[in-house]
Amino acid sequence: MSQLQWDVRVARSPEPEAQAIVRATHALDAGDRARADQGYRDLQRQGMAHPASWSNLAALGIALGDAGGARANAQRALQLDRDSVDAWVNLGVASWQLGQRRDAAMAMHRALALDPGLEAAALNYARMLQLVDRPGEARKTLELAVLANPDAWRLRQALAQQARLDGDAAAARQQALEALARLGPHLQPQVDAAPRPGAENEAAAAAASANVQRALFAAGDALDAAGVPFHLIGGTLLAIHRDGRPFPHDKDVDLALPYDSDRDAVAAAFAGEFRPVLRAEDPRSHAAREWVMGFTHQQSGIGVDLMFAREQDGMMRFELGWPDYLACEMPAYPLQPLHWGGRDWLAPAPPRQYLDAIYGPDWNATETSRGFDRRWFDTQVSNPSRTPESLPRAVTLVLLRLLQALQAGQWEKARALCIQVQAREPLPEVGAMLARFERVQAT
Repeated sequence: MSQLQWDVRVARSPEPEAQAIVRATHALDAGDRARADQGYRDLQRQGMAHPASWSNLAALGIALGDAGGARANAQRALQLDRDSVDAWVNLGVASWQLGQRRDAAMAMHRALALDPGLEAAALNYARMLQLVDRPGEARKTLELAVLANPDAWRLRQALAQQARLDGDAAAARQQALEALARLGPHLQPQVDAAPRPGAENEAAAAAASANVQRALFAAGDALDAAGVPFHLIGGTLLAIHRDGRPFPHDKDVDLALPYDSDRDAVAAAFAGEFRPVLRAEDPRSHAAREWVMGFTHQQSGIGVDLMFAREQDGMMRFELGWPDYLACEMPAYPLQPLHWGGRDWLAPAPPRQYLDAIYGPDWNATETSRGFDRRWFDTQVSNPSRTPESLPRAVTLVLLRLLQALQAGQWEKARALCIQVQAREPLPEVGAMLARFERVQAT
């Protein structure tokens, strides 16, 4: 059920007929949707008698996109057992997918009343509250669930993320470290089986780079048309200067604009091919756009980060706005033309000096010069120009990224993040995780 956005509940049913639900679920997980669909339809006609069977069938219906059938199956389970927390959770997910938000929230609330520390119910209910712009209630839901179930690392991870969004950096740090400490014993890190992409994947890499290039050209065209000056920075400059094309794995484009740029003119310029990351009516967008405005190129799906650079007293300052407010400062630089892709761009002069300030003097070294794959270099924590006051928040942000990588089984990325965190702020929880990776590599 890993493909679901929402958490569903599946429990063991004592009746033999329920084994068909397990087989259908395994078929779906293996990519055999036709077999799963057929099994699901057959099961709908079964005369099952145990509530867990009907609740599990509701979970399968959710996975297959049959929200209406899933809701009916969950209701059948609740007719047999009104206190089935699994059925309440699955009923809530199905109701939300049907657009019945009030019923969905009531179902999750009922599940939490029966089991205050139930991970799936708390995570789902918090997501629902976040989606209807009630972050305070979402955080309270997670806090109560953590009190009832303190060893649930996913609850602490979600609470850490909510605290980060609330601007509570201390709570975000505490809960992220608690989550890491509780997740560790359940992990079995491995050496990544997949090799680094090589020549055999050159066609795919070229296509991915071209996708990023489309977003970059569209952003450049929009800014040029609006008469707003800009220049290449960050990973966009690094890739073009070093490799001659955008990185295939890039998910965004980095551009710098003068600090005194007209933000409304920028927003208007990007109103056509792009959508804003933060909605205009979101109060956070007004605060954030002092330093950064984020957009998504709708055709390619690639993000565009527009950073407003302020030059003062011989220093250039960049900041990320809500929710982390990370800043970096470096010596001010002039601009020089860089011809690439059939057109002229502006870039810091000389590029090497800027790249040294952002990535360290080894930015052009081997792929594993720091003991990890440079694809996983994280500029938020490893940027040499990160200001001291924002470094702790950068570490906390990367702790959350580390948890996501561990959850996804991205072992090399997780190990790289551990190394980078320890280089900036040694933390016992991260050190213990890194030691586990080192033992795996040694065997």
